[in-house]
Amino acid sequence: MVFPTSVIRKLAPSEEWYAQSKTFGAITLHLSGSFDTDAMSVAFDALLQSHPVLAGHLEKGSDGSHQIVTTDLLHPGIRIVEDHSSATSGTSSIELDPSVSLVNLTVRPADGEADLTLYVHHSLADGYHLAELLLELFSRYTDVVCTGSAGPANAQPAPESLEALLERRGIRKHHRSGLERFMPAMFAYELPPPRSPERVSNPAKPVAVPTARGRLTERETTALVEFGQAHRLFLNPLVSAAILLAEWRLRKIPDIPIPYVYVVDLRSLLEPPVPPMGATNPLGMATYLAEIRPQTNLVDLAHDVAETFRADLSDGVIQQSMLHFKPQYDEGQRGLPDVVSSTNLGRTPDLRTPPNLDVDDWQTEIYRSSSIFDMYSVGMFGDRLAIERHTYAPEPQRSVDLVLSILRATALEFQR
Repeated sequence: MVFPTSVIRKLAPSEEWYAQSKTFGAITLHLSGSFDTDAMSVAFDALLQSHPVLAGHLEKGSDGSHQIVTTDLLHPGIRIVEDHSSATSGTSSIELDPSVSLVNLTVRPADGEADLTLYVHHSLADGYHLAELLLELFSRYTDVVCTGSAGPANAQPAPESLEALLERRGIRKHHRSGLERFMPAMFAYELPPPRSPERVSNPAKPVAVPTARGRLTERETTALVEFGQAHRLFLNPLVSAAILLAEWRLRKIPDIPIPYVYVVDLRSLLEPPVPPMGATNPLGMATYLAEIRPQTNLVDLAHDVAETFRADLSDGVIQQSMLHFKPQYDEGQRGLPDVVSSTNLGRTPDLRTPPNLDVDDWQTEIYRSSSIFDMYSVGMFGDRLAIERHTYAPEPQRSVDLVLSILRATALEFQR
């Protein structure tokens, strides 16, 4: 039987890239206490009713590009996973397919605990948007448990694309993308082989990118924040500087600069501001070319990263940077040293939960149909800083541990 489809809208170029690579973002929460799968199912249904675009899927149009469509078929709902062997890694046997669904939810219940993973296709939501969906999901779940109702589910419009929200604010593509900063390092050095393996045949479906992870303690995180305040630095440039110093030490090629690209959430930087779920990927791209020497210290490097960011933001470069982005950038620029990428997810929002359920931890995952990917992600859960690295490069845990050791040493020295 063929079900009629209804086109919601065509993907914009900034979203089409994620359709081509079949990229899903996911957040796994580790829960302790009493968990009610039936109540979560009711809450998830209400979430889909409130955001009908989530129940859609992707299809190719006549021009070969993708569009979001819906059918009369109901979303399959949450998936209960009884196998706990992969619970700590965030992976499971679930098959992610954007031609079937753009959002999936799995739950692994156990005695006194559960693991819950929300997957959303990246053409529909970035990490900040995904976190807000989790926030709403758990708020509805708490209402179901405590009151028996998931609350009103008024249908919300589909989120805007980056291109649409920039156009409405009069922001146009201009001559600078930010990548020009890397020109002095292109074809200027004898480069070692790339860290990531050669491209393999794309899998038919998205698969999990290997992830390494580590965290600071609450005490270390507090000390690091206080250290930043004492030196007039936010946490993001401090962590960026630690990542660059760690990469410089591990590469052991001191005379070759390190190109650095990091994702910027534009929601609060545009006027008027963008609501948390008002757009799919309202992001910019900031760049920095790190020329590190043995005498380079964390504070000076962090200040330079911050100053470069402020200058590019003032010039309007970051706001329109993604309008220059093309899918081939996914594989890196020819002639450049290996690029370091990062994204900062900020502080994980406090989720509403029933009195007998706690969120103990979280982790993020990336699923793609490409073997080319390498990105650090940074976030705060509660009062602890977490660093993750999603990559196919060898020994990712070594780099995460070194970044944390640099930050830990800085924090502990400041406490003395």
